[in-house]
Amino acid sequence: MSDVSEQVIRHLFKYDRTLPLNPTEETEQVIDFTTGEVRNDMLRERVTFGSTHDERVTATIIAPITDQQLPAVIIQHGSTPLGRHGNISPVTASSNNPTGLEWALNGLLTISIDAYGFGSREKTDNRGRLTPDRPDLMFRTRDQRIQSIQDLMRTVDYLESRTDVDSSAIGYHGISMGTRIGVPFIALDKRIRAASLFVGGSGEYSRFITDNTEFDDLNTDEQLISDLTDPLAFASWTSHIPKFIVNGDNDLTVGGIEPAEKLHAALSDPKEIHWYQGGHGDYHHLLPEALIFFHNNLQKNK
Repeated sequence: MSDVSEQVIRHLFKYDRTLPLNPTEETEQVIDFTTGEVRNDMLRERVTFGSTHDERVTATIIAPITDQQLPAVIIQHGSTPLGRHGNISPVTASSNNPTGLEWALNGLLTISIDAYGFGSREKTDNRGRLTPDRPDLMFRTRDQRIQSIQDLMRTVDYLESRTDVDSSAIGYHGISMGTRIGVPFIALDKRIRAASLFVGGSGEYSRFITDNTEFDDLNTDEQLISDLTDPLAFASWTSHIPKFIVNGDNDLTVGGIEPAEKLHAALSDPKEIHWYQGGHGDYHHLLPEALIFFHNNLQKNK
């Protein structure tokens, strides 16, 4: 790793605390996809709010209708063009409710957001994707990762502005890319009280190949981008937060067991590590345990 100080890294992700949110909220219908019934006891809103660099975050909130403040969980998708919709709408013929809805039906306020460059915020190129053979996207991917982490911080700002959120009980759930940007996020923003980190790692799969290419003059820059954005650089700064970590033993997307174990070892305690048999997307049977983890760790903050 290059010699980048913690002070410089923390400075890179800071933003003006007076940056206005200018939020919008639009109510939508809630349908329980296991029964097909409309749930009039539940709230669903499409929301937007301002972020850094004049970006606006698009997200979906699902929550029980109550006069009590609720614990909240930010849900960050992986590297998929579906964006947040994979967590709020069924994407297969399965009768299961998506995570954002299922966890809301179990008492949480969930906010599923579109990361910069994905879903409603998709760009004309593959910035932020796992494209080691595309060093021409290196700096755009650096910017995508920084923007996405700041967007998560702004999501906390937005949640704190809502009267239905218990701001002392905000958690984070990241899948794949959501872990890659989630570890820096929870390391830098101590307002997050618990985090589940699914199918992430630290390895060559999220870097760029510059050696023996027309971009080999950027080898030092490629290393610096990794040092500034890879979860490994932030993992030791997470001792303030309990973590529920999940990986598969045959996950070819992250390059197998070694990149996952590398990140596990670097993450500070408290942490609980869960392995399952299978590939990158075979983790769904562990989502109910993650829900219990959030109930246990967010409720005790009340």
